[in-house]
Amino acid sequence: MERKIVKVGNSLGVIIPAIYLEELGVTHKDTVEMEFYQELQTLVIKKEKTTPNNNYLEQVIKRVVDGYLKEKGL
Repeated sequence: MERKIVKVGNSLGVIIPAIYLEELGVTHKDTVEMEFYQELQTLVIKKEKTTPNNNYLEQVIKRVVDGYLKEKGL
């Protein structure tokens, strides 16, 4: 899902769709953890400190490989 970056005071933000918040299990004023993976250019938002499981890593790798192949027209 594509989202626009919006100005929030002196900062920038992204509106997270309610369906994602529900899936993540967070509500208004909850605290989340964010990690940025430079090599994947991926920002991950987590409800609490967790270690990504193998299924998650497989999904990330598949997404990166699929994007690369699409970019190369393969």
